[in-house]
Amino acid sequence: MNPPAAPPADLDEFRAAARAWLAGADVPDPPEDYDERFAALRDWQRTLYEAGWIGFGWPEEFGGRGLTAAHQIVFSEELARARAPQPVGLIGLDVVGPTILGHGTDEQRRRLLPPLLSGEELWSQGFSEPSAGSDLASLRTKGVVEGEEIVITGQKVWTSWAEESDWCAVLARTDPDAPNHKGISYVLVPMDSPGIEVRPIVQMTGDAEFNEVFFDGVRVPVGNLLGGFGAGWKLAMDTLGHERGRYALRRRMENETSFVDLVAGLREHAAATGGNAVADRAAVQLGELYAELRAYECQARATVERIVAGDVPSPLDSIDKLTLSVTEQHLYALAVELLGPARMAADATANGLPAGHWLRGHLYARSGSVYGGSAQIQRSIVAERMLDLPRSR
Repeated sequence: MNPPAAPPADLDEFRAAARAWLAGADVPDPPEDYDERFAALRDWQRTLYEAGWIGFGWPEEFGGRGLTAAHQIVFSEELARARAPQPVGLIGLDVVGPTILGHGTDEQRRRLLPPLLSGEELWSQGFSEPSAGSDLASLRTKGVVEGEEIVITGQKVWTSWAEESDWCAVLARTDPDAPNHKGISYVLVPMDSPGIEVRPIVQMTGDAEFNEVFFDGVRVPVGNLLGGFGAGWKLAMDTLGHERGRYALRRRMENETSFVDLVAGLREHAAATGGNAVADRAAVQLGELYAELRAYECQARATVERIVAGDVPSPLDSIDKLTLSVTEQHLYALAVELLGPARMAADATANGLPAGHWLRGHLYARSGSVYGGSAQIQRSIVAERMLDLPRSR
């Protein structure tokens, strides 16, 4: 295979090139079945990688394109605008991968990053536990050092795509005598290691994206430690900062296109029927939602500048996460309201809106209050670190 052509560095030219490529690409329409959809999206990531549309802000020596994070964000925006799916390995691309890139050894980066970009190896994130979700520092998973190995025992929960992943970034307590935030290490664990059991959790959407993961004496080489012993909390905050910032930027544009689709459906129905009284009654709510999306767009521009400048993690990431959750939930709640009684049947259509699509989005949007740190935690971060208010506890 010939290497892909170098993308233009100028962002406007780059955006035009991305639109042209997507217009001629064989963009998949992922099937409803979870396993089939996952396989199709993995193939899509391989297609994007081979065509040179992944890893723009990553060094070429590690499989990237040597440009900036702004280029990757622009391409994610163009994917959403073209109604094309995002690549399947987003935990690696947007969350864990940047932490490995920033804090891994050269050996770790050379080994792990190219297959992460191509989708050959997918990642999950083993942070939350049954008794350590929002209070992540109280995690109990143990990492006992025995010679040149770390022996991991414990349980993680709400681990997205653990069943499909090849690697998991696991937080484990390697120093039980240290204060909670000091005794945690960040360990890169192959998911085919003996002693790992994964149990899927079915969500409201019907998918089994979440999982419980059990580690029973799982042996991992000390060389899989990221950033050294005791660096886990710092690296976890780096990972969560990327999750809150980069993920929010990607979802923002997807919500923009969903709003356009919502309005288009209402207009088409009105044109076909001579009016849409339900939509007319919701005009104020639609206007308020439009204003929210425009305000979020302005905020996103500053976030892109922060990411390019390396200002991650930051308390500003929490504002991005909160803004995403609020606007996304408002969008899908309004759509479900406009469905009226049709929201009770996933195969129905009302006021130009297919119920199944909007119901699924509404159910998924509820998770925005929890993933990447709950809304309450984000508000506490903003209050304490930006407004200098007293700690709540």
